[in-house]
Amino acid sequence: MPNSAAAIWSAVAALFAALSSFLIMLIQRWNLLESVRPELVLTGWARRAEGQGDAAHEVIAFQTLRNVGRGVALNIILNAAHIIANRPAAVLSTTRLPILAANEEKDLNGEIFVWWKSVEPGDRGYKYLPITVVIFCWDSRGMRHETRYNLFAVELLPNVGVSDAIAPGVMLSSRITVTRPVWLLKLFARVKSIPGVDRLYRKTN
Repeated sequence: MPNSAAAIWSAVAALFAALSSFLIMLIQRWNLLESVRPELVLTGWARRAEGQGDAAHEVIAFQTLRNVGRGVALNIILNAAHIIANRPAAVLSTTRLPILAANEEKDLNGEIFVWWKSVEPGDRGYKYLPITVVIFCWDSRGMRHETRYNLFAVELLPNVGVSDAIAPGVMLSSRITVTRPVWLLKLFARVKSIPGVDRLYRKTN
């Protein structure tokens, strides 16, 4: 019995030692990924009206793109598009940057063109529009970071507004970043190319 108890306690100690080593490895890996992770932020929001008559539209603008993360951002791509009944309601022309170092900012003078004539009024009689600005970038370890700025904009009318506005009538609903390794993205692309899987993917998304 004493030998059996000693063997059991030795096995338990070995198990906890292995678990501790595994947790330390995960923490070290997480610290390594965080040390090269970029964090891209849009600043300097504004809003203005342009054009007259049928050419009338609004511009939701942002001034700069800033990397507040600890790692460099590579191959940056920004875009946004919201289509209603085959008509553009909000469009941001695709913008590309080759590199943005940590703690660096770049003046983009980005402009999201909004055509309210393409938007139908809601139940309360005023027009509103969700707009998503998507920012892709890669870090130095081959991870792709996808940041989604989910905006909520309302047509500028008397007694109509939003809380926590970043520009007149524009609210930041959420800002979400999803990080995936490049090898996993390539695997998804190959799986989606299988006949039948691509149709299932479009239905579920």
